[in-house]
Amino acid sequence: MNDLTELRDLFADKPHPTADRLAPARTALLAEARTKRRPRARAAGLRRLMLAGALVAATTAGAIAVQTFNPAAPASATEVLRRAAAATTASPWSDPRDDQYLHYERTAETRSEKGVRNPGPRRITAEIWESVDDSRPSLIWHKPPKSHPQHREYKQLLTRCPSGPGSGRLTYADLRKWPTDQEQLRHKLAERGNKRVLYTDAVTQTWNGVVDVLGSPVPPQLQAAIFRVAATLPGIETEELTDATGKTGIAVTRVDNRGGGGAIFRESLIFDKTSYVLVGGQDLVPGKGRELWSVTRPRITDALPAWSKSVKQKGCG
Repeated sequence: MNDLTELRDLFADKPHPTADRLAPARTALLAEARTKRRPRARAAGLRRLMLAGALVAATTAGAIAVQTFNPAAPASATEVLRRAAAATTASPWSDPRDDQYLHYERTAETRSEKGVRNPGPRRITAEIWESVDDSRPSLIWHKPPKSHPQHREYKQLLTRCPSGPGSGRLTYADLRKWPTDQEQLRHKLAERGNKRVLYTDAVTQTWNGVVDVLGSPVPPQLQAAIFRVAATLPGIETEELTDATGKTGIAVTRVDNRGGGGAIFRESLIFDKTSYVLVGGQDLVPGKGRELWSVTRPRITDALPAWSKSVKQKGCG
């Protein structure tokens, strides 16, 4: 306990370590280690100090990073997606029952681009309680942002009624039945993507399906399989983008000239630079500006919040 007390006192007035703060010290340490041989006793003490620093960093961040993305030497798009697949299944996950809800937040934002007439900016953060199999009403609350607290449109509390057979709404329970075999999954994604944009080539259809499906919670094993399919598609590249929450990440982007007159579409998936966890995406659409979205990791709950009982479920029998 004395060691823990000393450790607490040592770091009490120090800022929490982050990747940016730790990087210079790590570089200097490695450079010195290559040129000097230290006495055994000093090395043991150094190891204890490094472990202490790692303990503080892990406690602060909640997890130890496996890999850090270096913007000066970016990994290939294929490698980013492979690491994302590994990150997807690294965290524990209990598969929800059909009668439960997935609770998460989704932020959507539109931004003006050069030559685009007044598409925004507009930003909405929605807290969502989504029925796993869509057999019960779901709840969507558009939270009022600090930037526009008086705007009525940002304070909507909506119920989404259960959909009937043939509605086309893709639920978490539906996705649980999807194949993870690469060729079978590629076909399912292309089929889904063709519903978004008709009469495009198979690669574009597949990428459209990838982006469409990943916009909502997906079973981890299936999400990993989707990343592996996406990693095989031609025309993908990496870039640094900011998601709808303002956080900069590493993006995998596919460029498509399906627009008329040579218009270029850029659809991106954005990943955390350190963990490679999917955090959101971006669409750069000619004539419509930049559309961004971010989604949090879902939590499982048995019911809607108690206060939602006062919400009128219009048209939901």
